[in-house]
Amino acid sequence: MKTTSRKRLLKIALPIAAVAAIGFGTTMAVLPAQAESAPEQVKPMDVRLDDDDRMVGGAPVEENKPWIAALHNGGSFTCSASQIGAEWIITAAHCVEGGGEFSVRIGSLQRSSGGEERTVDKVEMHPDYNWPDNDIALLHIPAFENEYAPMATEADVELGQESDIFGWGSENEDWSGPLPENLKHSVGKTTTEYCETANVVCMKGDAGVAGGDSGGPGFVKSPADGAFKLVGVCAIGHKPANTQWGAYTSIPHNAGWIKEISGL
Repeated sequence: MKTTSRKRLLKIALPIAAVAAIGFGTTMAVLPAQAESAPEQVKPMDVRLDDDDRMVGGAPVEENKPWIAALHNGGSFTCSASQIGAEWIITAAHCVEGGGEFSVRIGSLQRSSGGEERTVDKVEMHPDYNWPDNDIALLHIPAFENEYAPMATEADVELGQESDIFGWGSENEDWSGPLPENLKHSVGKTTTEYCETANVVCMKGDAGVAGGDSGGPGFVKSPADGAFKLVGVCAIGHKPANTQWGAYTSIPHNAGWIKEISGL
């Protein structure tokens, strides 16, 4: 996976550290020491929708992930996402802000085949979305009973915990090249590097988010019960994707809004 820039809204999701790589409650701060050489912070989504982005680094996912979802707009892959309930998919707001005819492919490691397809009949963007703030959205689908991604609470999040991120983002640092068909992931830890905000979870691991990873899930290993929980959706990345970093809009921070819309 790679990073994104504010001028070019990209949406990606990689299993790096803990919190959605795009969508901090406040703007992300580049470390002073990086000065002008610091990578751009952008949305890990390719607005051209031409399949040219993949996760940078990481490894192919081989074990079934029933909750993973590939978001399509007009039949073209747009972003990564997750199923959190029978009728609800969660992703980044920047993945759907332009509108369109959205559908999701659920439970397949391949973004273009397999799994269960559902048409999105309602899009609920956070009312205070203004990238990178509140970069989160809920998509309503006809009911599909499944194994859903368990959402994290504040008690499940701490600094330095194990993380795992997933997405179909670019595999090149410059976000170039065709998208991979097989889902990829990256393992790492939650971090404060490159991010200083209470409304996102940042992760750094063996890969970096890039175009196509936007909206994808970031999981953390809960200190409460040792289970991996969905902590955020990919919202921010660095371009070039050479920092092995990603920022995820915090699900615990937005738990009230999620419950208000979905009842979950």
